[in-house]
Amino acid sequence: MKCLYIDLASNKGLLALVTEKSVVAAEHVDQRFGDHELMPRMEALLQVAGCKFEDLTQVACVIGPGGFMSLRVAVALANTLADQLQIPIAGVHLSEVYAARISPSPVGEGLGVGALWLHSTKKTELFVRGFGDYAKTWPVPMHVMLEDFLDIVRRDVRIARLYTGELIPEHQAVLTDAVGALHAMPIQDMEHILPAFLQKQEFKKQILEPWYGRGW
Repeated sequence: MKCLYIDLASNKGLLALVTEKSVVAAEHVDQRFGDHELMPRMEALLQVAGCKFEDLTQVACVIGPGGFMSLRVAVALANTLADQLQIPIAGVHLSEVYAARISPSPVGEGLGVGALWLHSTKKTELFVRGFGDYAKTWPVPMHVMLEDFLDIVRRDVRIARLYTGELIPEHQAVLTDAVGALHAMPIQDMEHILPAFLQKQEFKKQILEPWYGRGW
């Protein structure tokens, strides 16, 4: 496996060349990159790894959530590379990445009683996904209004105490007021989890679509 991993969805974007055993080369990048900036960075990454585009066997791309343009750029480039090189591609949701960083177990396992993936999208809106006990309420990534989420949290303050993801300071403050304490779960470095994580993905010939979470 020589997989090109593209993430422009996270606050701290990442390009990486990954084999079954290790991350051969990696670079954290600005999620606001344009396509004209991204390709030279990919070429430089492959050069560091001693590879060419023709050596790639797969492409994996984080499809969302994230900035509108950054997702479009990342997904379009991933689709183009997979098509031109005639190699399989996999789309990865950001919540799955964070779940893997909490535990090396498959998504949703090894997370104890329950935890939440939370991702700020607008001042009054969140994306939420539940793991463990909370998977019944939020089994897949869902777009929710902050007030609706707070209504649920206030009825059971345990719900939001353990979380992973990316929250803006305003959301952190509001949730802390609601539950009394908010604990971000420790996460592993991407370079540590990527080889095993990517081997669990389903790579196939397909066209990826950005995940905006609002039915766009």
